[in-house]
Amino acid sequence: MEAVTFLPHYVDILWLQISQTLIASMIGTVIFLIFILIYALLKKRNPHNGFVNLIDMGVEWIMQFFQDIGGKDIPFKLIKIVVFIFIYILWCNLWGLMGDLFVLVTPALEGRFRPVSTDLFFNLTLAIVCVVGSIAYGFNKNGFHYIEKYVGYKGIGIVPKVDSVGSFIGKIFDVIIGLFIGIIEFVGELARMLSLSLRLFWNILAGMVLLWLIVAATTHFIKVPALLPLLVVFFELFVGFLQAFVFSMLVLVYFKMAGESHH
Repeated sequence: MEAVTFLPHYVDILWLQISQTLIASMIGTVIFLIFILIYALLKKRNPHNGFVNLIDMGVEWIMQFFQDIGGKDIPFKLIKIVVFIFIYILWCNLWGLMGDLFVLVTPALEGRFRPVSTDLFFNLTLAIVCVVGSIAYGFNKNGFHYIEKYVGYKGIGIVPKVDSVGSFIGKIFDVIIGLFIGIIEFVGELARMLSLSLRLFWNILAGMVLLWLIVAATTHFIKVPALLPLLVVFFELFVGFLQAFVFSMLVLVYFKMAGESHH
């Protein structure tokens, strides 16, 4: 078994070079769409089907959970987006874990499959979309003056009125402080993008590496690689769920903070 590298390998398919993570993403997306199609057909045929009711109850519970946390100020359409992000990342993590198991059974797949959540570029793109979306929501909710959060040309209110030379000098320092805080806020948005992407990347990559190392060790020393890898699989199921929850929860918090900003 080859060592896990920081960046995914690229696979030659016809005249294209496609990354392992893109292959995993496409296969996972197709399976997910098939799952949705089966659900839609079953619901159309029998809305009271047990499987359909179970899915509906699960989705409704998740949406209600995020809505309770977001509060009344968060529009329901944003709750839907956050829930979609949660389900999408959770599916990517679970599909990635299943793919890792396929690779363990068939080592020839190692050079062709890798969980999409272990692709830093994918995670960073998703994080950028979410953070930029929260900024756009802030402008939509608060108006154009929301830009004062990043460009504090009015200062922070230490000197509300200029009526003397002293207050004028104080206002200059007030504006300087406001501009400096705006720079900090802008850097903070960049930090959010990095923290969202790196947290998901490192946790899923670490789980993949741990699973492969334990399988390699138990195969070499015990010759029966079963119990320890199975424990790691259950642990990774928990980690995959937790990381999807943390990512989507932070996105909800960013939207909530953007909507509650007042300048």
